[in-house]
Amino acid sequence: MRQKQDFFLKHGELPKGFGLAWAIFNDRLEIIRLSESLYSHVKKPIAAIVKQPMIATFPNMDVNRIDLHNRESEQILHFVDGRGQALQASIAAIDGTDDQWCIVFTHLSLDEQWLMELHPDYNLAIQSSDDWLQQIEAVMTAKPDAIFKTALQQGLALTHSQVGYLHIYDEKHNKILRTAWTDKVKQHFAIPDNQTYLAESGIWAETVQTKQATIHNDPLDNSVKLQKDGYFAFKNHLCVPIRYRKRLVGIIGVGNRDKPFTNVDAKSLSIYATILWHCVELPRTMNTLMKQSVIIRDQKEKMTHILVQLIGAISEALELKDAYTAGHQKSVAQLSYLMGEKLGLPTDQLEGLKLGALIHDIGKLAIPSQILAKPSKLTPTEYELVKQHPLQGALIVDEVEFPWPIKQMILQHHERLDGSGYPDGLKGKDIIIEAKIIAVADVADSILSHRPYRPSMGMEALNDVLMDGRGKVFDENVVDACLDILAIHDLKTAEYVGSLNLDPAVIIEEYHTLEHVESMLLKAKMNVAVVLSEINRSPIGVIDKHILAFWHSPFIDTAAERAADRSLLNKRAHQIMDHKINLIAENTILKDAKILMEKQAIDYLVVQNLDNQVIGIVTWKILANALMKELDEERSMQS
Repeated sequence: MRQKQDFFLKHGELPKGFGLAWAIFNDRLEIIRLSESLYSHVKKPIAAIVKQPMIATFPNMDVNRIDLHNRESEQILHFVDGRGQALQASIAAIDGTDDQWCIVFTHLSLDEQWLMELHPDYNLAIQSSDDWLQQIEAVMTAKPDAIFKTALQQGLALTHSQVGYLHIYDEKHNKILRTAWTDKVKQHFAIPDNQTYLAESGIWAETVQTKQATIHNDPLDNSVKLQKDGYFAFKNHLCVPIRYRKRLVGIIGVGNRDKPFTNVDAKSLSIYATILWHCVELPRTMNTLMKQSVIIRDQKEKMTHILVQLIGAISEALELKDAYTAGHQKSVAQLSYLMGEKLGLPTDQLEGLKLGALIHDIGKLAIPSQILAKPSKLTPTEYELVKQHPLQGALIVDEVEFPWPIKQMILQHHERLDGSGYPDGLKGKDIIIEAKIIAVADVADSILSHRPYRPSMGMEALNDVLMDGRGKVFDENVVDACLDILAIHDLKTAEYVGSLNLDPAVIIEEYHTLEHVESMLLKAKMNVAVVLSEINRSPIGVIDKHILAFWHSPFIDTAAERAADRSLLNKRAHQIMDHKINLIAENTILKDAKILMEKQAIDYLVVQNLDNQVIGIVTWKILANALMKELDEERSMQS
């Protein structure tokens, strides 16, 4: 015969740890027995539960709805307990007794959409949540001295509470700083201004300790003590933490609402408090950021100024080593800036371009001075050594963190579009635009300037070189920008040579020796000396670097030649000077001066005033800078 199956649990067969919350009460509605799970949930002394009216344990449960005459069917009640949790109570009479009942409690989630109708406060909480923006707007528009009180009032409106408080928590000292209480609280007792509280005291202590929302819907048993200690006794109480950047920065509490608080209220107030604090902190953060931005900007400007001065000093140091290229880097920097501006580079990039051009030849510090100042053409070996200066320059600035690609400018300014440049043979797009600009400006200044082995080649030669290499070795747009700036026909100028910042002329007498002339030029840091007649004090000749190099270059090897060299140092100025003087009047316009220098293939002119007195020397650099300045001023006027 088949054994009958039993599908129902027997006494003692429930799994261990199963949290079944139940209680047995009598017809006087007194709890006489309860489960351990229910005892843990209630969190009250056992003496306050057993043989006590059930309403003392569950004050929000409407016990009047329990029908003690109905012992046949199950009865269902819904309510919110003292912790704000939604409970369902299932009540049924115990068979075999006349006055005992069993009540089983089940937790409900008020967040479930299908339970919206379950609790009368649910729809209210959801509707209140939609009012957050309105509440927060009122806080943000409040005056600074009333912002926290306004925030608290909006919190009361959000939860439909009567009283409340908002505290700031000092995490370092574990103290509560009183910020705001509602006016109704002050009706019960006086609160001193700037009062502080210990974090472990007060009805908010549990929230501070756990950093979680706390709900007290039961009457507070220690209300007398709380009131005596200076705290207002709440009927129903909800306290939530205020978090900012993962830290507890404050708490906000509300109370004395007719209906009990729920977890939904706690969630709604918590979200409001979090958004609220971000809104409060945002202006402070923005003000701090603005102050920091000003400091950073000032520091950046100071650092940039120091950097510019440092780069200028480095450029000057290089010029001291290589006298023949004195001013070369400054001229290249000025021309590069104007070319970059014409090409439409932004201001910050132009600043970097100018600084990079100022030290583009810094690597020449690693080249022996005798090679840099050699008055004759370099040997292939010497030229290969000079070609290392971009690499040496990049190594010098390798550890410096520039806000611009200075290292690449130094390393690439001798690279060419077709890969024929050095040191890496880069092509086309591999070369940065700043290096392409410096490359053309470098060639332009070199052709227009005097070199130890040749005089200035003039504008016509520069035009030929740049046009031959346009689009092949030089960027075509950069070449066009350079020629547009330097082309005299584009310059509508009537400026006179005499108005320029001329190089001073070193005046010497006919009887001065070669050694004396050299000393005077070196002391004045000039390249041209004008010899005056002893009779009428008019110019009769010039001595420049070309002449000095001619008289010295053959006599540098043997002891006998050095002795002959010492003999030459005693020669008189009129014996070694160039009798041909390239004179120009101070009222000559720049265009005519340029044409004269190009036609005669010279790199300087001696300028005289109306009394035929020498007032200075005009070089290709001075003339080119003046022409570029005029163009710049003309462009500014047009814009």
